[in-house]
Amino acid sequence: VFFGDGAGAAVLSYAEDGEGFLAFRLFSDGRGKWNFTIPGGGSEFPMCQENITKGLRYFQMVGREVYETAIKVLPHAIKQVIEDTGISIDQVDYLIPHQPSIKILRDTAEIIGLPFEKVMTNMDRYANTSGGTIPILLDEVNRSGKLHPGKIVLFAAVGSGWTWGASIIKWS
Repeated sequence: VFFGDGAGAAVLSYAEDGEGFLAFRLFSDGRGKWNFTIPGGGSEFPMCQENITKGLRYFQMVGREVYETAIKVLPHAIKQVIEDTGISIDQVDYLIPHQPSIKILRDTAEIIGLPFEKVMTNMDRYANTSGGTIPILLDEVNRSGKLHPGKIVLFAAVGSGWTWGASIIKWS
């Protein structure tokens, strides 16, 4: 199973200067829309019996293109937020990423110079839970007792279309 199902949310509250969100960057580039999409169900191909029969309601992905894009854009976004904060990658305690694939996560960690032990994953239990991944994983990491005030947590995600981004928080 490559795609799972899940949902998550996070409650944010006030933080002192130098805590909470330290930096974030979001990017978008629609040129990749055909590399990962669900063609049916939108305005272009409304859901009807013919489009159901054609299988247009299922994810369609060009895996190689998703991989090639992800290992370019994720490191770029991560490097941007690292630069924005002035911290070094060595100061990052945990990367809590979207879970596109373990290979993408391993290669991204290698490119940015982060030991893979600092990359939190749950894909082995839930598969890729899309937009629910980061809040679900954040909750798991928090419940495990790993997050303490002052920990530096990096978030990164890549999505269809293409959209991608990264942020850094100082846990408080």
